[in-house]
Amino acid sequence: MARFWKDVRAEALATGRLDEGRIAEHSRQLRAELRAQRLADMREISGLNQTDVANRLGVSQSRISRIERGDMDHSEIATIRAYVGALGGEVEIVAKFGDERITIG
Repeated sequence: MARFWKDVRAEALATGRLDEGRIAEHSRQLRAELRAQRLADMREISGLNQTDVANRLGVSQSRISRIERGDMDHSEIATIRAYVGALGGEVEIVAKFGDERITIG
């Protein structure tokens, strides 16, 4: 007998085989890693290595590596802005409130 996904999911939640919190955390981490990889790709397209960018920003190469691995939650906006600027881009900060989006920087 075929089962509906909603029933399978409800059973998995009830038995603890599925954890919504872990799923949300993994999703957040994957999105952060994808954004970071895009930055690394842009750096490579620009013909720069991590040390080049670090020297332009006055930070360590390991700091650039952490940014490119997705550790942006612990980065100041100024650092991200400087990183993107070193690649020739600019940062736009958008605050989302439901369906409303406000550009704040």
